[in-house]
Amino acid sequence: MNHAVSRKIASLLAALMMMAIMLPVMAFAATDSSAASTNESVSDSVYTDVYSVNDNVYAEVTFEDLASHWAQADIELLAGKGLISGVTASEFQPDRAITRAEFAALIVRSIELSSVTTSTYFTDVNESAWYADTVASAVYAGIINGYEDNTFRPNDSATREELAAVIIRALDYVQISTHVPQDTQDKLLSGYTDANEVVWAHQELAAALNAHLINGVTDNQLGSSKPATRAEAAVLLKRFLKLADRL
Repeated sequence: MNHAVSRKIASLLAALMMMAIMLPVMAFAATDSSAASTNESVSDSVYTDVYSVNDNVYAEVTFEDLASHWAQADIELLAGKGLISGVTASEFQPDRAITRAEFAALIVRSIELSSVTTSTYFTDVNESAWYADTVASAVYAGIINGYEDNTFRPNDSATREELAAVIIRALDYVQISTHVPQDTQDKLLSGYTDANEVVWAHQELAAALNAHLINGVTDNQLGSSKPATRAEAAVLLKRFLKLADRL
């Protein structure tokens, strides 16, 4: 074999060896690129669906002031769904009273009410207020009422009685029966020594108790006139969404 042929064979063998080395690398690169593309599409899907009420996908959200709080799990679940938010990025203030406007916003968001734009419902709801359309939507749907003097009092603390009434109307709106016979209402409320403090929502409170949406503040105290906290509102909303098969 002459030297020219030997050099050609050597060159060919070197080329074949280089291909043997490069092919696995190229295959790995192609696989990695495909995986990156797949991960990107999954990520996009997660972020697209994260705020869907009916979707099981949610973001992990927590707040520094929720550590060991009795309502931590429910608050974080709803925050991950985008249904509630903190007062800051790190604080939820679970034990602060919730306002009537804030709770109206929670209900409207949770049952995805259509937006209604109006400034004619209440004298104290300015059309430029952040809650104006929210309140209008809830009133239009028959879920929230104002007062006889044509005010809504959006910044007043919502009472536990008011929250019970709103949540029962919301269940009626999504066509879930909450009717409780009169004798059952009386029996449910008679278990609380402060039942005489209920002002007007006897039926709604009894229905909420019957559906296990609310509990007393103690074993024998209903606390209907007490301001509801943001934590209580969140837990009530979570129970409502579960009962309505929306969570």
